[in-house]
Amino acid sequence: MSCDVTTFGELVIDLVPLPTPAGLAYLAKAGGAPANVAAGVARLGPRAAMISKVGTEVFGKAALAALQATGVETASIIRSPEHNTAIAVVSETASGEADFSFYRENCADSNLSRSEVSAELIASSKVFHVGTLPLATRASGAAQRHALSIAKANGIRVSADPNFRAAFWRDSERMRSAGLEVIGAANIVKVSAAELRTLTGHRDLAEGARALWHPELIMLAVTKGSAGADIFTRDEAVSVPGFTVSVVDTVGCGDAFTASLLVGLLDASFEVGSVETLREIAVRCCASGAIIATRSGALENMPTTDEITHFLSGPAKVTGVA
Repeated sequence: MSCDVTTFGELVIDLVPLPTPAGLAYLAKAGGAPANVAAGVARLGPRAAMISKVGTEVFGKAALAALQATGVETASIIRSPEHNTAIAVVSETASGEADFSFYRENCADSNLSRSEVSAELIASSKVFHVGTLPLATRASGAAQRHALSIAKANGIRVSADPNFRAAFWRDSERMRSAGLEVIGAANIVKVSAAELRTLTGHRDLAEGARALWHPELIMLAVTKGSAGADIFTRDEAVSVPGFTVSVVDTVGCGDAFTASLLVGLLDASFEVGSVETLREIAVRCCASGAIIATRSGALENMPTTDEITHFLSGPAKVTGVA
């Protein structure tokens, strides 16, 4: 099959805290940044697929079913009876941001091998999206690099979101190196302001964007949490504010932003030279992140085009959150 966007990486189970009268419980939700992006793209209309690996246990079956329900093509997700699906336990920082504890020892997606990568799917896609987590282990790291070489050989545009999880990496320099590696291979990049500082040492976003820029980049988006986002191209830059919403949790906000960014680029046929086009894409991306912030669980709740349009046409929005 041909796809508009194919993502690569982790399809996991997020255990989301659920306070109850009897104490703290956890709700199992399908997740993983590249899985969320695939679901977000599919919910917006374009064709999306994912390359990953899950276990055949109950969590693997549940994660796969949840992704399929969003419309994502899952034929290239390997089912392994030998490895369990990874688990991420979600908590909240003092500032209200989502934090994660990972249970990934010898998990399925970290054991995805080069031979299990669908070259045909990648070569028939318009965008191939990656993160950094597969680079933390030998097998999945080799598989991702192989997949990127296929995309490059076939002229497929590459999208990257470092999606740093310091608690997982522990070695901050390895994490930073992985981020620089995927950005160096990408045509489209989404980073948070904090990630940009980690990668470049610059607090000024424009300076950081210039430090990361390379000849193959066509767009670099920097998310700023409640302050919105800045988007840079070779010749232009726009800054848009966030939106005030009642936050349930922030899991998946950046992934919703990325999905909307990729769909905006597809809709524009990657012709994004004008400030007006950039601003329209950026506003819809921030709206996507804001909508997800009002919902518990990301993958199955990614916004549709109609939901974003309705959100933007509602009562006057003011700068604020998401």
